[in-house]
Amino acid sequence: MYELRPAKTNNKAQRIIFLFFAGAAALLFVTVPLKGMPFIWVIQLLAILLLVAAVFLVTRYVTKGYVYTVADADGNGAPDLTVTEVSAGGKKQLTVCRVSLSSIEKAIAIGANDGTLKDLRKEKKRIFDYRPDIEPEKSILAFSNEGGEEIVLLLAFDEGLLRTLRG
Repeated sequence: MYELRPAKTNNKAQRIIFLFFAGAAALLFVTVPLKGMPFIWVIQLLAILLLVAAVFLVTRYVTKGYVYTVADADGNGAPDLTVTEVSAGGKKQLTVCRVSLSSIEKAIAIGANDGTLKDLRKEKKRIFDYRPDIEPEKSILAFSNEGGEEIVLLLAFDEGLLRTLRG
């Protein structure tokens, strides 16, 4: 059995969240002295959109983490890669992905500036991002054909996990 709880490697999410909250607050404060101005609702709507984006980023990158487990879960001899979403306190756990290692066709390491991910998005491939950070320096792309459907898993980089996924 192999288990990994990837750590956050950068603070990009926290910085973006701070900028969104500060931008929303600034826009709302600007609208206070301009009460009679027409179309003030556009500025207020933009502030609300910034708040919504900040809340989304908080729930996605700050309050959640992931645990990657490679184990023979059902006793049939074929190990599975299981990705579990864990709340910040560790009390809530939700399995968000389970893929048989035998269905993983290849696993590669990519860098932050690698064009592979951009090419996959252009090809409209189904990409499931289970990284704890926004744009980390290195990631793992695992290509799988599960149930006749091609999917791509985007995981945090770990040398041991990469070796395990490659078999």
